[in-house]
Amino acid sequence: MKLKATVHVYYEQYSWEEKGKFSVYPFKIDDDEQRSYVGQQQVEIDVPENYDPRAQKVAALEKQKQKVMADYQKTVNTINEKISKLQALEYTA
Repeated sequence: MKLKATVHVYYEQYSWEEKGKFSVYPFKIDDDEQRSYVGQQQVEIDVPENYDPRAQKVAALEKQKQKVMADYQKTVNTINEKISKLQALEYTA
């Protein structure tokens, strides 16, 4: 399947770069000191007829789930450590 799109071409050069490069964005941005607008272009992109994004979406969600679970475990470990420290303190009234 052929997909037609309008893209916007910019020339970009950042202070740490020796040479600039051309970049393509799907939207128009204002010029600034690093980026200048070159022009717009119609492009044609080949997309597979049977493209199905579900497998990629499932993989992204699995990755997100792993991160959330790791963050959760880290938080639980921090709380358990605080509890242990409090329980290790000697209390005298």
